[in-house]
Amino acid sequence: MSIVIVPGQFQGVPHPAGKLASTLLSVAVAGMADPARFRRGKTYVAEGAVTRLQVEPGLLTASVAGSRRQPYQALINVPLVPRIANDAPEALRTQLTRLTPEPHDLVTSCTCPDMDDPCKHVVAAVLAFANELVSRPELMVQWRCDTDGTAAERPRVGARARPGERHLRLAGTPTRTIDRPTPPWESPEWVAFLGTAPVEPRDVPLEPVAVGRAVLGLIDLAAVVRSAVEALTFDD
Repeated sequence: MSIVIVPGQFQGVPHPAGKLASTLLSVAVAGMADPARFRRGKTYVAEGAVTRLQVEPGLLTASVAGSRRQPYQALINVPLVPRIANDAPEALRTQLTRLTPEPHDLVTSCTCPDMDDPCKHVVAAVLAFANELVSRPELMVQWRCDTDGTAAERPRVGARARPGERHLRLAGTPTRTIDRPTPPWESPEWVAFLGTAPVEPRDVPLEPVAVGRAVLGLIDLAAVVRSAVEALTFDD
């Protein structure tokens, strides 16, 4: 089941549990974004750029107006937790610390060209959702809690990526092994050019080699020098 929200349309009475949920979630997204993008996201919310929110278990989808004609689609995925027994607003206060995701739990994606993680549209989406929690803290349950008892089996959409990789995270896991390319020096042309190494190494003599009166091996350097001098000055 999903819930569609027009941000700012619901005029409910603020609830203490909702204020706590809103604050905790705002702090979480602030810990992910750099200050400039966080401020820009707040401005987007104040200007009404977030036009639509859709909340479903494990996924928050938002339409955010930007510089292009079509709104950007921001997705915020979170791992699910088992549903709490009592999700009344009064009972949520003791559960919100567990339900509010940490920054590393938020997996984000956006159709905008900004490669930062998160972008300002994602920040705006989370902050707009946090505003809705003030009067409707039960929305956190809809977003975070499993509805069919399979929270441990539900896959997450992507994983936290390093900056510059945000738009690559929604690609599926490869189903086959990619063959390692053959290095160029192993191609038939290079093998024919370089030849092949001998299969068996040549025998290396291990006996000391005589040089004049000295012997290479366990030798005295002075003896080698004297032997060389005598060999050069020897007169037949």
